[in-house]
This record gives sequence, structure tokens and C-alpha cells, in this order.
Amino acid sequence: MNKHDSEWIAGVLSDTHEVTEEHSQADLLVINTCAVRDKAEQKFSSLLGRLRPLKKQNQKMIIGVAGCVAQEHGEALAKKEPMVDMVFGPRTISKVPEMLLRFEQTGKTQVDVSDHGGFDDYPMARQSSVSAWVSIMQGCDNFCSYCIVPYARGRERSRPADSIVSEVSRLAAEGFVEITLLGQNVNSYGKGLPEETDFPRLLARINAIEGIRRIRFVTSHPKDLSRGLVDAMADLEKVCPSLHLPLQSGSGRILKLMNRGYTAEEYFEKVDLLRSRVPGMALTSDIIVGFPGETEEDFQMTVDALERVRYDNIFLFKYSPRPGTAATKLTDPEVDKVAVGERFTQLMENQNAIGRQIYEV
Repeated sequence: MNKHDSEWIAGVLSDTHEVTEEHSQADLLVINTCAVRDKAEQKFSSLLGRLRPLKKQNQKMIIGVAGCVAQEHGEALAKKEPMVDMVFGPRTISKVPEMLLRFEQTGKTQVDVSDHGGFDDYPMARQSSVSAWVSIMQGCDNFCSYCIVPYARGRERSRPADSIVSEVSRLAAEGFVEITLLGQNVNSYGKGLPEETDFPRLLARINAIEGIRRIRFVTSHPKDLSRGLVDAMADLEKVCPSLHLPLQSGSGRILKLMNRGYTAEEYFEKVDLLRSRVPGMALTSDIIVGFPGETEEDFQMTVDALERVRYDNIFLFKYSPRPGTAATKLTDPEVDKVAVGERFTQLMENQNAIGRQIYEV
């Protein structure tokens, strides 16, 4: 998501600015942040600290903060960090040029983290000439108990299908051959739109666009993975046989505490269906260790799930409490940090072994 948003930020500023790789040469420096885990926020704070001497040397440098940290903290961030001149969220990127102009005219810190941005046609400074990100929806309605995304990126909104198809057609005409469709939960695409559509039908329309050779998408929520989508992946020749399907835990008890909306058995059934219908399906996943109350038995279920599914790759995380999320209110005991570290290491070693077996390295 942030890579797409960074291209969008660069795009809306392309008439007045050009990108430089050197911080010291920048007139405007934008930090596009992530708040999914505490470590990401710590990295942002650390980066701000490293930029202080640069700001002191060049008082005219304008520093903007974008992304989920900006959306989450808004005015409080501006007050806490006087060196920050602009704060804007994921849905107000299109307003950046006017925010910048107001700051230059008034010298007053500009903050806009409103939740009213739409899917207007906007310029993109794409980093590739063959592969492009295309946003199909914003926000999330799932409210997994550990996740800050619905609070930081707002509730779920789907982009009209005609708008998406128009953008992809334009990209194809410009020579792009690979499209990655973006959404927090692409499987629920279409809810709230006046026209009757869903994600499989959107894929079919994009599959028909001449010039596009490969279609990818992220992210899919297991509870919304439908037979229709599996059939679309099997039948549409341009849709790549790869899927990121976050399991998070192999324990049904932990999945319930996480508010994931499915059981481990239901997840396995969908994996089996995918692999039976889509030959060569490559699967990746997110997994969290150390969720509050996770016992050794719960963890062993995740170990077993890893062996059961045999992912091509996993993204493994230690549980990170996020302010305002339901998980921070759980009365279940925190998992000992040493135990969390050991579980993390064991899962990573197990996955590395699986990866070597899959790719025969």
C-alpha cells in the first residue's frame, strides 16, 4: 500500500517538484509511515531524530509526514514534532499541493487527516515502466483484534469498476503488462457500490484488456475467499497462480481471540480447493507469534499448520500491541518475551526448511 501511496505523492507533486535521492538536496521531504506494528513507529521516530540536524542546517526544508502514523496521530503529531510542517493521511494525498501552497504562504503547519478522499483520477510517478499498482479499494471493515488498519485507513470503500478498468486500459496503452490490484481485503471488493459487481467479475473485465499479460492482487482475507474467486483464478489465463492468504495462527482459539472469522479447518479446506483447481499455486502467509494467551499447545498448532500447508514463503511477526485495538483489552496473560523469541526462531527455521524442500536448494 505504501509503495502505491508514495508513487501517488510523487505524482501529485510532479508539476512542481522532481525526486532526489539525497535528503540534503531536498526542498520537500515526505516520510510515508506505517503503524501496523510498534517497530514501524519506532523507526519513524528514529528517522525524525536523524533528520533534526538536517532541518537545523536548512530551515527552508519542508518536512511532511504521510501514511498511517499521520492518520493515527494527526494534530497531536504536529504539536509533538515542531520540525514537521505537513501531516496528511492516505485519503488526503490529492490535497498535498494545496496544503504545500498554504504552508508556503502562511508558514503555519498544515494538517489534513480527514476521511473524505475519493478515487479521483490522479497522476502517478510510477517506478516501473512494465508493472503498476492499481488501487481498487480503501480501508477495512474486519477489525481483527490486533490490527490498527481500520482506525488508520478508515472503513472499507470500493472504487467503481469502470474507473479501475479505465485506469488499467490506459496503463496497457502506455505499455504496462503487469497489474497488481491493491486493497486491504480485495475479496470483499464491490460492497457498497451501486452496480452489481464483485472481485471475480472485476478480474474477468481486467483479464479481457488487450496488452495486459499478468494480473496479481493483494491482500486476500481467508473468510471472504469464495469459490467464485478460486474459479476465476483457475479460468482466467492472465491471473497469476499466486496468493497471499494470511493464516495468522493455526490455533482455533487464538483465531477467535484475533476475530479472524474462520477456523483453521476452514482455512485448510480453502487451501485444498485452491490447490486442486489452480495447478502450481504458490501460497504465502502472515503469521503472528506471541498473541496474548498463546500457549505452547496453541503454538504447536501453528507449527503443524505450517507443515500442513507448506507455504512458499511466510511473513513472520511477533505480536505488537497497537493502541485502541481490542487485543490490548484482553485479560489473557502476555507471552514471555523469551518464549516469543524462541517460537519466532523455530517457525522461521521450519519455514526455511520447507522452502528448501520446495525449491530443492
